[in-house]
Amino acid sequence: MTSIRRKLLLTLLGALLAAGFTTAAATFFSAQAEFNEFLDTHLKETAESLGESVRNSAFPINPSPHMTIVGDAESYQIVIQVYDSATNSVWHREGSPSLPLPEGPGFGLEQVDGKSWRTYAVAAGPLIITVGQDTAVRTNLAATAAFRVLQPLCLLLPFIAIAVWIVVGEGLAPLERTARSVARRSPTSLTPISTKGLPSELLGLVSAINQLLERLEQSLSAQQRFASDAAHELRTPLTALKLQVQLAQRAKTPEAREKCFVRLNEGINRATRLVQQLLTLARLDPDASKKPMSTLRLEAIAQSVTEDMQPIAAQKNITVEARTEPAHLDGMEDAVRLMVANLTDNAIRYTPEGGRIEIRTHSEGDRSVIEVCDNGPGINPEERQRVFDRFYRALGTKTSGTGLGLAIVKRIVDIHHGRITIEDGLEGRGTTFRIDFPTLGASSPDNA
Repeated sequence: MTSIRRKLLLTLLGALLAAGFTTAAATFFSAQAEFNEFLDTHLKETAESLGESVRNSAFPINPSPHMTIVGDAESYQIVIQVYDSATNSVWHREGSPSLPLPEGPGFGLEQVDGKSWRTYAVAAGPLIITVGQDTAVRTNLAATAAFRVLQPLCLLLPFIAIAVWIVVGEGLAPLERTARSVARRSPTSLTPISTKGLPSELLGLVSAINQLLERLEQSLSAQQRFASDAAHELRTPLTALKLQVQLAQRAKTPEAREKCFVRLNEGINRATRLVQQLLTLARLDPDASKKPMSTLRLEAIAQSVTEDMQPIAAQKNITVEARTEPAHLDGMEDAVRLMVANLTDNAIRYTPEGGRIEIRTHSEGDRSVIEVCDNGPGINPEERQRVFDRFYRALGTKTSGTGLGLAIVKRIVDIHHGRITIEDGLEGRGTTFRIDFPTLGASSPDNA
């Protein structure tokens, strides 16, 4: 399992080590260049000082083997060699290597016993004075300077690692507390996770989880409500069907039996319609508004529903007309068609024989409007808000129904971020269901 703390620790320590070695390398090359310049100057000054001494006769022609140079540090490991062209003899300190005779005065680079030597030669009469230094000395001096830069970091590295471990642990403590809080929750607990004291980096994750919990709560509530509604509403028609079957079994005449079968068939139709409406409500889940939308022509949908409903309305001698103007909507075609069909079917059920129904569409500014109007008995103003509740049916209603049709309509309107109102119907009586939606490109919650 990957550990964020371990990964951060290794990354930070690796970065520190990389920075330390980079600094040490830069220090090494910089110090090497400075030491080369300084020691070259030292070689030149030493050689020219000796040459000047010889010219002023202060330097012995036959120098002592124990001669020392004042100011010559032992760490510099300077080698001095004097060649006398008059006697063809060479003098150098005991134990020091013999340097090749230079080709001319000035700086040179010689190879002696597999080692590289930096030299400076100067002529003083018959003498040729050569001062040399092993280049490894310069490299060692530069490496020592670089190590002094890296050494404190290496010594502090364990303490830095401990500090990073503690700081990262404290930084991840809110995440661990949140994880423990979630782990202690019961499966049914969907309350939001507390964001108090959370760092900004963790706040986004917890907020996203809280939004997910909210959607889950809505979904579970919808499922529980559906299960409760279905159990409650199916109990009555199923009980009625069972009684009708029992009555049919006890019927003593064909006429009584036929009457029971007719009632049984009507009960089955009502139960079938109820199941269909319940399933429709279940399909309109909380995330339905996030499903793909397409551009719809409301006038075409109104015309199509009108043609579908005319044969049903004709059974009650009711006229269904479409009075449409162009109106468009971004939405789900099946859902919008079901909405218009439910409103029209509802109007047919409650409008008396010989009545009239109109389906209208038009645009009003940035809204698209669809209306289903009838000249039936209408809905009392005090009940107009309650008719959208599930299974609610107005008092005194004699027409059969499930009380779900308008609840489905309201859910579809909400999914499309529309608004539905109830107004007076045709000829000053009846009912008008008026729905207006945002026009194309405006069907988001921000624009609704």
